[in-house]
Amino acid sequence: MKIKFLFLVWGTLLFSTHLFSQVTRKEITQKVDSLLAEATKMGLFSGHVLMSHNGEKFYYRQEGYADWNTKRKMDENTLFNIGSLNKQFTEEIIHQLVNEKKLEYSDPLSKHCKFFPDKIGNQITIQQLLDMKSGLGDYLRHPQFAELQKKEFSLTELIDLIITEPLLFEPGTQREYSNSGYAVLGAVIEKVTQLSFEKNMEERIVKPLGLKKLAYSKSEKSKELNRAFGTEIDFDGTKLSMDDISNSTPAGGIYTTLANLFQFVEAKRKAILPSAKIYKSGSIAGGTPLWNSTINFDVESGYSFVVMANTGSIADELSFRINAILKNKPFPPLNYPIKNVLYNLLRSEGSEHVKLNATKLAEQAGLPFDERFFNYFGYQLIEAKKIEYAIQLFKINVELFPTIPNTYDSLAEAYMLSGDKKSALNFYKEELKLQPNNEQLKKLIGDLEK
Repeated sequence: MKIKFLFLVWGTLLFSTHLFSQVTRKEITQKVDSLLAEATKMGLFSGHVLMSHNGEKFYYRQEGYADWNTKRKMDENTLFNIGSLNKQFTEEIIHQLVNEKKLEYSDPLSKHCKFFPDKIGNQITIQQLLDMKSGLGDYLRHPQFAELQKKEFSLTELIDLIITEPLLFEPGTQREYSNSGYAVLGAVIEKVTQLSFEKNMEERIVKPLGLKKLAYSKSEKSKELNRAFGTEIDFDGTKLSMDDISNSTPAGGIYTTLANLFQFVEAKRKAILPSAKIYKSGSIAGGTPLWNSTINFDVESGYSFVVMANTGSIADELSFRINAILKNKPFPPLNYPIKNVLYNLLRSEGSEHVKLNATKLAEQAGLPFDERFFNYFGYQLIEAKKIEYAIQLFKINVELFPTIPNTYDSLAEAYMLSGDKKSALNFYKEELKLQPNNEQLKKLIGDLEK
């Protein structure tokens, strides 16, 4: 009965163009070098950064390894998982199809695809899918997606999952980040062009921009020897590389290189994409818990840069600060990930200190503070085999949220894993007081009492 929560950030951030102050390339280079040196010293950064001004590359720095387990190095042609950044490619193909009069932004989904009932398909427009206002959710959270992801699945199989999910809201009334919406856009592209999404990528993105490689399928990725592995930084700061190859979709997961992303971002800045779409500026990110990449550009100043990392969310953190450097603005120092902060505070200051500062810690992490906050990190500690510290977090949770059954359940489970069945039984009984009709819990307690 444990509840786990995964906090991911995928999205698009825009920065204004008129805030750029006069700052020299030399000053930029010195400040970015200092920033990356600090990130590396803290053990947070593994990847590379490439910067240009008016198309002229003036800065490159690489740190870390493509595989931390073997210390295999990376270069500008090493393939990285770019997460949701390939939504940019999906969007570009849609713009091309609109230019070719094969689509209209105002078209209802049902005009091109019939997999949703007409009541839904007639409400959702292409523009709403692009803007994430369609009411569709996130297939990553679908209970059957984890099983589907184990194989080389088709876009059709993914759509079959998406259509079973209810709408989150009436299309057009709200905005909610949606991987499912971009998967549906991919299906629209396939229907309109009568070609696979992968083939559309090749013909409409790779060839026109002269890109060298986009690895889409699991089998294609596995053949590429010069690919980085995703990296987890554990509670003690040790880096563990994982070759976590999975399928790509029109919403995310493509493997590509620093050189390719640089060519794409420069095409956006120069307005030379095949769609002829004009942009002013942007800082766009994609990632997973093990990967993070960003593309950044500003037409007015002429600056572009790409950050690719095979560690956590550090590319987002670095991009925010590099943009501040380009504007000659101050920026906050880098922080360690909240899970490391919590672990180190438990070790050095104790659980009472963590309890007293709980809301501040959640605020520092940019997360809402409720019973899920410590619950989530407690299970991370269990997975890292640091059960005594998980027990400390779960105890805090019980004290702070004594009316929520799941806090007792998590603490009891942690005690069970530690071998302390007596304490586990006590907290399962406390949970039963809050859920007196829970038959599964009654059976568990009965088995323990025997």
